[in-house]
Amino acid sequence: MKFVCYLLLVFSVCTASAAEPVVWPLKIDISQSSSFAEFRGMRLHAGIDLRTKHQNGFPVVAIADGFISRAGVQFRGYGYALYIDHPSLNARVVYGHLQDFQGPLKQYIDAKLQKMGSRHGINDFFGADRFPVKKGQVVALSGEAGSGPSHLHFELRNFADEPLAPALFGYRPSDKIIPEFHYFYVEPLSYACVIDGSFLPRRYHLTKKSGPAYSLVEVPRVSGKIGLQAGISDTNGAGNRYGVEKVSLRVNGSQLLERIFHRYSYDQSRQATWVYDYFKSNEKGTGYVYTLFKWPFDSLYFAAGYPAWSGVLDLGATGPARTEFVVDAEDYGGNQISATGAISNQSIEFSGEIGAEDLAGFNFNQTEQTDYTMVAIGTRGKAPKPVVERAGLVVCRDSSGATASMKALLSATRIEIAFPKEKRWQNGAWFGESRILPEAILISPDGAALAMEAGARAVFARNSLHFPMFCSLTKTNQKPASGGNQKRGHLKPFSAIWTFTPDDKVFDEEVTVSISPEKYTGNLQKLGIYNVAGAGRYSHNGEKLEESVLTFTTRAGGSFVILEDLVAPVMSYSRKTSDYHLGPIYAFKVSDLGEGVDYLSASATVAGKKAEVYSDPDKSEIYVVRPAGGNHKVTLQVRDYAGNTGSISKTIK
Repeated sequence: MKFVCYLLLVFSVCTASAAEPVVWPLKIDISQSSSFAEFRGMRLHAGIDLRTKHQNGFPVVAIADGFISRAGVQFRGYGYALYIDHPSLNARVVYGHLQDFQGPLKQYIDAKLQKMGSRHGINDFFGADRFPVKKGQVVALSGEAGSGPSHLHFELRNFADEPLAPALFGYRPSDKIIPEFHYFYVEPLSYACVIDGSFLPRRYHLTKKSGPAYSLVEVPRVSGKIGLQAGISDTNGAGNRYGVEKVSLRVNGSQLLERIFHRYSYDQSRQATWVYDYFKSNEKGTGYVYTLFKWPFDSLYFAAGYPAWSGVLDLGATGPARTEFVVDAEDYGGNQISATGAISNQSIEFSGEIGAEDLAGFNFNQTEQTDYTMVAIGTRGKAPKPVVERAGLVVCRDSSGATASMKALLSATRIEIAFPKEKRWQNGAWFGESRILPEAILISPDGAALAMEAGARAVFARNSLHFPMFCSLTKTNQKPASGGNQKRGHLKPFSAIWTFTPDDKVFDEEVTVSISPEKYTGNLQKLGIYNVAGAGRYSHNGEKLEESVLTFTTRAGGSFVILEDLVAPVMSYSRKTSDYHLGPIYAFKVSDLGEGVDYLSASATVAGKKAEVYSDPDKSEIYVVRPAGGNHKVTLQVRDYAGNTGSISKTIK
């Protein structure tokens, strides 16, 4: 029923938009810098972004008759934002990052800000009679308010405030650039699933045949349940990466899944990671990596007509020897690409024991985890004698001393041993005297607290996970290096480096992690939690202070350390310039080594008198309103989020 309603919605929108040519909100050459519902980390993009030639102040017009239903002025986010309801389109338009409003709304907002004595802090709603607008009427000026550079965020919603693709209303800029395929991925979706001799996911190159046609030259050999993924990128030739409008999977002539990126709800946005593979999409040269099967917890409208597990292939002895597939994709300009390939259905029998002699010289120092399997990996430089690659069984021992035969894949220099997601393996696994699995706690979808060592704890709420997962939170470096440098100063560590695994999986809900500082007697406000990228390479993660413990929430693992920030922000005078709202200003550059600049804390005096201050975090700049004349002594102060205050005094001619 939901899918039928969705089709009716699309039909009504398309009928309305087809009645007459669309009116773009900008009267300049239209050039997109992003697309609808594209990958934005762990969320979806709600509109499309339109370039404004790196400039501000272009007139923004109403696309149809309607009325202003809401206006916002915020320091970050959309900045100056305008919401216009268009009953004839059955839609609401949102314009973000505006420089200013126009007409009666501008008078209203200017007066209210003046009364408030502030440059932001408005979020007002209006009825149909307050600020009516006509099609083509100038309602605002484009800008760079809020977050990001100069551009216009153009968003369409239904009256339930669900984002809709502007393409449904006819907003399709000219686009002759064909999308590209990058890689093809095979994901294991059952215990001990084998993909080309491995229990782990595999990536394959797609070869371009001609024009929009690609092919998978290799034929993966698979035994078990799998899901497919495809890396796709689209662009307008100016360096921006777009998402596509449609992507589908056909297997042996039947369409198993199609995603159409036309509508979603804000509550569904966090499900972006079930449509786009978060970690693969963040790798260089992969494009957006689309998941071509449907998880049972995926409630997005994109594939509303398809049941759970659509697109999953169960391959093995009972299926056909060869499975043919086609992946089709189409961008919002109507440009299509297609990739073809085949998968060989392989039956694997795990028989015969792989014993101590076979495993001589192997070093087990690596584990990998899929949704259904924990894989212990052993490697050696050279086999003691010629080894025949084979599938067999390795007798492993758990911490209680009980043994079990585990499925294994052996080659000359590598062995993989597949462990099911069972609690008996939490405390590790051994082969003979060799430990092959480290200690890790199996967290179920019911949630649990993870506290393996004193000093840190992770709490998984119910439904933080959809599959049981081996997790650990352990000290991996007792003596981390200081952050910073000799020139700017150092951030001293007051904890070990804690590593939270797995660090290649996305949690369905935020996990709360807490870390206690070690041997610290100073001001706790100065402490922060930092992500660890390497020795001495840290970036502030963010935290809350709760009863002498620092906490934060995360949807992925990683490595973290507590650092003390005693280093104040640094400022330097940049230039005289002018700002649209502030008028003549002095511009100062500002940077901070630790927790980051609290831009709203800035204060200044000019010639001994208090001056108005504003800022642009995107440009790392603070602005001081400049009075008439010259030779002004300007004193500027700003704090960072650790409470350190930086200041500068300069006489400017």
